[in-house]
Amino acid sequence: MRVLSGEEMRQLDQRAIEEVGIAGLVLMENAGRGAAEAFGRNFQDLFPGPVLILAGKGNNGGDGYVIARHLLNLGWQVHTLVLSKPESIGGDARTNLDILTKIAASVEFAPDEQHLEKSLSRLKGFRIAVDALFGTGLSAQVRGHYAFAIDWLNELAAPVFAVDIPSGLCATSGQILGRSVRAEVTATFAFPKIGQMIFPGATCVGRLETIDIGIPAALVQEKACRHHWVDARAAQRFLPPRPPTGHKGTFGHLLVIGGSTGKSGAAAMAAEAGMRSGTGLVTLGCPASINPALEIKLTEVMSAPLREVDGALSQHGFEDILKLLEGKHALALGPGLGTDPDTCALVRRLVRECRLPLVLDADGLNAVAEHPE
Repeated sequence: MRVLSGEEMRQLDQRAIEEVGIAGLVLMENAGRGAAEAFGRNFQDLFPGPVLILAGKGNNGGDGYVIARHLLNLGWQVHTLVLSKPESIGGDARTNLDILTKIAASVEFAPDEQHLEKSLSRLKGFRIAVDALFGTGLSAQVRGHYAFAIDWLNELAAPVFAVDIPSGLCATSGQILGRSVRAEVTATFAFPKIGQMIFPGATCVGRLETIDIGIPAALVQEKACRHHWVDARAAQRFLPPRPPTGHKGTFGHLLVIGGSTGKSGAAAMAAEAGMRSGTGLVTLGCPASINPALEIKLTEVMSAPLREVDGALSQHGFEDILKLLEGKHALALGPGLGTDPDTCALVRRLVRECRLPLVLDADGLNAVAEHPE
């Protein structure tokens, strides 16, 4: 699935507004309504709350005001605490704040740490909190009363629902900007963000839901997407079909060259992984002295003892390996080979002369790293 950086999401929003003509208020309404629906799905057992919404002065706060309105309409008990002066809020966020206050909603302002601490000490008994402090545009370290609010949320003995992204998290890098809300559920808009999928950011997101806010599909298709997240469904599409009439000879024969005294396990695991991946046949070429142990350990994998010197593969066995490669479809080279100079020379020779698809791993990489030419 597509994943976007914070800047890519900003550009997509801007194009929807400027090129297509979708008003920012419409996108904010879609985002807030969709997030409120996700909130209800995830916390229905806690209905009717009460719910505390902590809102910033930007568009993420605006999303929070829309969420508050829709939750009120659904019968939730909602109190909104805005970490700003009313006059500091503008644009679409201000429009939604004005609407919220006109429906006799419980709205309070805490523009600094003194007011915030006083408000939070008085506000008790909330069963759920909503984090609408910062959105995906945050790039600086969180400071001041916003940092105080995030710490308070993280100490709260109640689940936290994050709007678009947990506040304090970089949407692009996944880095925590000083501190970050640790959410139980995050409702993100349009597409997941890179920073929500990679660590350490992924530890703060909780369960991630993606909300359709009405970005036209044509805009998404026109824009080259630089990042894709490979989930189980996407990975399944990479696998070749397996006809029901197939047998072990239908699905390829892999040769694994690996192992040395004390490192037979790496070779065994690589060979077993070949079987697990769906390969029809796997042969493991290993030093002769560890072959008896590997024959006992491995059930489906075939083994081939190769020439060695003191428990490590030797160049003297090069021709034997070439014969083993006949009839094979791929070579995995390196797990547990060790770094004996003679073994490293063998690896480099195989890399030069093998004509099969080749995966070079572990000590195989170490051998090539010494002479990358």
